Amino acid sequence: MKIILSTDFSKENQMLIPYALDLLKPTGGTIVLFHAYMDYYDVTDAKSHAEKSMKQSIEYLNNEIAKLALKNIEIIPKLMDGYPEQQLLHLTRELQPDLVLMGTRGRGRKRFLEGSMSKSLMSKSPVPLLSIHEEYQYKPNNEVLYVTNFDKTDANSIARVFQILKPYKLHLHVINFIMDGEPSKAAKQMKELEETLKYMNLNGELCFKLIYNSNPRDGMKAYCEENNISLAAFIPHRRHFWDIFFRDKVTKNDFFDLRIPLLTFHH
Repeated sequence: MKIILSTDFSKENQMLIPYALDLLKPTGGTIVLFHAYMDYYDVTDAKSHAEKSMKQSIEYLNNEIAKLALKNIEIIPKLMDGYPEQQLLHLTRELQPDLVLMGTRGRGRKRFLEGSMSKSLMSKSPVPLLSIHEEYQYKPNNEVLYVTNFDKTDANSIARVFQILKPYKLHLHVINFIMDGEPSKAAKQMKELEETLKYMNLNGELCFKLIYNSNPRDGMKAYCEENNISLAAFIPHRRHFWDIFFRDKVTKNDFFDLRIPLLTFHH
């Protein structure tokens, strides 16, 4: 497995490392440690500072690998001069990793890996993207949320979640919010999805729930807290995905406001 770990060398970004090592534990693999700096016509000392920070980050990462006695994990440093989002996309398309792992500081935090960059990359990254809020305290990704509006690609999307998170003993919560409309229709669609997934030999557990709530935004947050959800997965696979898929139910900002790891990918 090959992972691009995008870092700004902050202390907060160190919370990405347990996730990378979790995913590489079973088989080993490669961590491409990526950082983009802005060196304005060599007026600043950005490059030398980045090189020094990269060396320290590799040392820290190697120490964490040694503590866990992990084998067959290669670290490749990658420093690039330019805008972080553009350079990360360029590197991702070039290397075609299995996953991009990055941090986010949420809305309104004007620093390197802020929430707006994560949101932008969700719709552009050609490979799965796992973004983790800087304030989140690490825990294994066992309890995972998948919000469905009964799209025809749901079964394949859910199978992909299990594939990406294979190292975890996964318990996937497939939920749908009902504000109005036809509860009986939603119940039928949920049952059909459940029946389809039965024959896909997924390595984990699933539960299916219809949630009646006049405010799905609050409902999703409450559900995550009550069920100890450790990650939310969703599929931005169409233009204007958030307007089409969730309509007036759940927005991208609602997912970010959960402040838990977010997994997105495309078909």
